[in-house]
Amino acid sequence: MKELVRVEKSNLSSRVYDQIRSALMSGKYVPGERLRVAELAQSMGTSTTPVREAIFRLVSEQALEMTAATSITVPELDPGTVSEIQLMRTLLEGAAAEAAALRITPQEIARLRKTHEAFIKAVSSSPREAAGLNRKFHFELLAASHLPNLFAVVESMWVRMGPLLHIFHTELQASRESLEEHPHYRVLDGLARKDPKTVSAAIGDDIQWGKTVLLDWMASREEEPV
Repeated sequence: MKELVRVEKSNLSSRVYDQIRSALMSGKYVPGERLRVAELAQSMGTSTTPVREAIFRLVSEQALEMTAATSITVPELDPGTVSEIQLMRTLLEGAAAEAAALRITPQEIARLRKTHEAFIKAVSSSPREAAGLNRKFHFELLAASHLPNLFAVVESMWVRMGPLLHIFHTELQASRESLEEHPHYRVLDGLARKDPKTVSAAIGDDIQWGKTVLLDWMASREEEPV
């Protein structure tokens, strides 16, 4: 059972929801893993009631599945669902990228550049850390768009993809060539020049490349002998 931070008694349901949601996004749970209400409650130092409320909310958002009152699992996404989520991410993150290119501050660009440099450095040494830094880069770009409702919708997609993406990143080793031509570089260049189309196209290429490699990786896993 993975340990989660204990939460205060105030506003328990929202706090528990945020913790479980964050754990899903960061890949602390894997596709198909079963979650137990009693264990989650004990881990967070709460009663089962706020945990159940959080679980029901996450089930309604398709971040978790409930097949029976006591059977709660992390969804195993099929290729069609992955393609659809990545398409929605391309459209929405592309729109956010265009807005960010016009609104971003020099301080925000510097923060993004620092995150990207840490991401590149982590790819070869710590894929798990690289996965988190890649997510951080995308969220910093989204935040720079100052479109909070769009941000919330995109974040919900990352929650659904988190368990699968984390396994993917830990098993995929990026080549030096792919890193030297990583779309993040074009994102940063477009932001520096306040060029919305370049930033949008680059973030779209990043997401679409990820979709292609992810689907190929999923197909290869299905072909592996049991």
